[in-house]
Amino acid sequence: MSNKKEKSPFDRGGRRTPYPINWDEVDKFLMAGASGVQIASVIGITYETLYERCVKEKKKPWSEYSLEKKQKGNSMLLGKQYQIAMKGNVTMLVWLGKQRLGQREKFLDDNENIVQSLTDLKKAVLDGTLLKLLSNETNE
Repeated sequence: MSNKKEKSPFDRGGRRTPYPINWDEVDKFLMAGASGVQIASVIGITYETLYERCVKEKKKPWSEYSLEKKQKGNSMLLGKQYQIAMKGNVTMLVWLGKQRLGQREKFLDDNENIVQSLTDLKKAVLDGTLLKLLSNETNE
């Protein structure tokens, strides 16, 4: 039997010793787009604990802290995409054009074609063109 005493999860005052949070690891998860609930689950604490410790240790609410880190990750991702596009990757150029510049491919879907056909039909009925066409077909 070992004479080593197991370390207690409590400090000398009888309070529970806080679980250490590796904030560098949390930051990486946030920059990758993970939620607080997901991060807490991975590091083995509750999301409430994570949010409370953020206020205590980082001196700002979780919402503010996580938004800053997620935006940093978004900026890094956008920068990498831009680099790839500038190297001539056509797919990335098109994608960034759509995302950042609002560029779109022009096309009509089936519903727009149907609406246009019905509009043309209504016009033809109202101006008598349809009746002329129909009468010409029956006379031939």
